[in-house]
Amino acid sequence: MKDKPIRDIPSLKKIREDAQNFSAVKKAWPLLRPFFKALGANVEEIDEALKKVDPLVAQTDELTSLPDDFNTLFSEKGWIMYSRMNIDLAKKTVELGKSGQLDEAEIVLVEFYSPEEVERELKSMISVEAFRSRMHLAEKALIDFKEERYYSTVLVVLSLLDGMVNEIQQRGFFAQDVNLTAWDSIAAHSSGLQKLVSVLTKTRKKTVTDALNIPYRHGIIHGMDLGYDNRTVAVKAWVALFATRDWAIKAERNQLEAPPQKPEKTLKEVFDQWQENERDKKAIENWQPRDIIIGKTVPIFGDPADYDENMPERKLAEFFHFWKSNNYGFMAKCIHSRTEDPVNIFPRYIREEYYRKQLKSWQLSEIEDVSPAVTLISVSTTYEENELTHTKLLQARMILHDDNNIVFIRGKPGSRWSLVSWHLKEIIPSSIEIPGNSQAGS
Repeated sequence: MKDKPIRDIPSLKKIREDAQNFSAVKKAWPLLRPFFKALGANVEEIDEALKKVDPLVAQTDELTSLPDDFNTLFSEKGWIMYSRMNIDLAKKTVELGKSGQLDEAEIVLVEFYSPEEVERELKSMISVEAFRSRMHLAEKALIDFKEERYYSTVLVVLSLLDGMVNEIQQRGFFAQDVNLTAWDSIAAHSSGLQKLVSVLTKTRKKTVTDALNIPYRHGIIHGMDLGYDNRTVAVKAWVALFATRDWAIKAERNQLEAPPQKPEKTLKEVFDQWQENERDKKAIENWQPRDIIIGKTVPIFGDPADYDENMPERKLAEFFHFWKSNNYGFMAKCIHSRTEDPVNIFPRYIREEYYRKQLKSWQLSEIEDVSPAVTLISVSTTYEENELTHTKLLQARMILHDDNNIVFIRGKPGSRWSLVSWHLKEIIPSSIEIPGNSQAGS
């Protein structure tokens, strides 16, 4: 029997069903309205929300169908959709593919995966335990990719992909009987990774010198396909690795099979959640960034307690406070941890980055509230490393979330600020004017 499409995996199906339930409620609302009004519900607010149902249903249907559309068009070419794939990229390439412009769509895909994008995706692979011992080789492959040594990149990435899967289930990615399917996964669907394996392991018995556009593992490893030294093949090898991350995380957590079913929400619970979502939407629409004057409305530097509670600069002040005392464990607690992130290894990676850097002083340079849940903070830091003193302007990206790692809006109970990453981006502006004195943060 043919497998159900990706759009029918539980998580996507539920999104679509929730939207359809709202559509059904809209049709029944004239009869339900007096009942909910008697219960004390804000029926006028629901009236307004129901006006948005039809566009929501259409958009939901489009997005939940996107993985199937993408794989149908591109899996034979060595591409599959995965959870971290850029949605706008997928939509654009599907539109091109449906209009018959498959070659143009592939160009868009290859160009999107720049060295910077590959580097960002590679950092997420740390969530896979079986990949951590392989990261140092992957980073060397990234250097080769940046310097256009694609032949080396392809060989290393394919070997790391094979080894990672083999460590998890004693069957390599390219093994004949490998099973890379998982419950409720976009990538680990039979039309995803399983299809990709069948494409990349096609038999290649003749020597081919023409340029390849698919990383055929057997042909490359056994020296039959000689034209793999190009960016397209290298990018597809990287994307195969990144897509397999979805399966690997589930496999390591024994989540390949469906968990016990949870009771369905009542109609009232659905409405309560909907109303809360609508309130959040209004809060987002009405949100305005703060009018911040560093040194007046916000201290230039100081102890964490000197900053207002539930503000991003307070959490960043904690991070710098712990950095100054070389407390890597507490620095780790300032970092945003998604569900799949291995929190227990954060202190190790933080120590690797900071133990040579003895912080001497820090002071805020700029605070930019870019959205209700994100703030960018630039900080001038002075630290000693290898007996040299460095003064650098670093930028921290702060995110607001709850205990379930769901992004929140400011002022909502249960939310807290964290740094997105322990690695602070270095900024090189044309000129910097730092307020305060030389003892800042000391």
